Amino acid sequence: MNYPGFGPDDPLSRDELAATVSAVRPDWRLVDADPIPEGSDIVYAVTVVPVKRAESDPTATREAVLKCFRTSDALSVRTHQRFLVEVDLLELADRETDLPVPAVFGVCESHDHLPMPAFLMERRPGQSVSTVPLDGTDGVFDRLVRESGRYLARVHDLRSFDAFGDLVTAENGPTDAARGDPVVADGRSEWADRVRDIVEDSLDELDGTRFGDLGSGLREYTEERLTTLDLDAEPVLLHGDYRPGNLLGDPETGEVTAVLDWGAAQAGDARYELAWVVREFSKQAPPDSPVRRRVRETLFDAYEDGRGVAFERDGAFERRQRFYRSVTWICELQWFDHWWAGADESVREARAEQLRENVQALL
Repeated sequence: MNYPGFGPDDPLSRDELAATVSAVRPDWRLVDADPIPEGSDIVYAVTVVPVKRAESDPTATREAVLKCFRTSDALSVRTHQRFLVEVDLLELADRETDLPVPAVFGVCESHDHLPMPAFLMERRPGQSVSTVPLDGTDGVFDRLVRESGRYLARVHDLRSFDAFGDLVTAENGPTDAARGDPVVADGRSEWADRVRDIVEDSLDELDGTRFGDLGSGLREYTEERLTTLDLDAEPVLLHGDYRPGNLLGDPETGEVTAVLDWGAAQAGDARYELAWVVREFSKQAPPDSPVRRRVRETLFDAYEDGRGVAFERDGAFERRQRFYRSVTWICELQWFDHWWAGADESVREARAEQLRENVQALL
């Protein structure tokens, strides 16, 4: 998950931007650009025109988004193949579903002097869904949740895999056409082993942070749950960062107009992603709050309707969902300083206190 302020600024000069646009689409010329600072990559809203058309011709102007790979120590888990899988998935979703995803205009994998890989995509209409208030009385937020649940069902139905793990672009895929299906990197045959990897990676990073004292207790808690819970699952396509900040919508009607940022995709248990999505759409509301219950029921009902299946919400199901919710907290411990870097200090400290209380309740 990426929150406002994630990562350092990476301003590109006008010449660098123009050269990058040209490298991705030699037939386009940069007219204007504005940075989009949120997120883990270098992103600009750009205006371009065809090289062979006059800039003064309004019919030639095209609005697009330029996305470039960012090199950062804090994002060392990111690789070129992880970055490029977003191109695969956008094109796959565009071809095979009615998901509102931006069309990909072009991609360039490498360059000696420019921030590559990079790709250009359609600039979709709408505003970030994160701007829509939870407590509105006009039903807009509830419609956003319902549409988001139905679209998430389409994501999970798009592909299944034979292992659990991060998705990467297939090696040697074409760069000027549909790249093909993504593949699992270093996959695990059991979902419990994949979850163990996620948790251990997070806990390994806690030493020296404000949450360092929680590590040993969380290791015991996690291992006990991994041993006793039924975590059998089918590895399906997970978006990996499905949250209001990565969706665009119409704030007046609640229509979802874009599903963005597929670069964190993985193969995993659909119920795991649902736990993340409930957390994000309820804006980290307490587990037993009315807001969280409302978001969960609305989302689950729409999701089940979209997939044509219904979860058996028995005790085993609820225990699994509670464990998945705890994993979201463990991941947040690792990334806290990055996810909340742009928040006001009072907001950040209040969240740190609440997060510590949530985790200590597990122990």
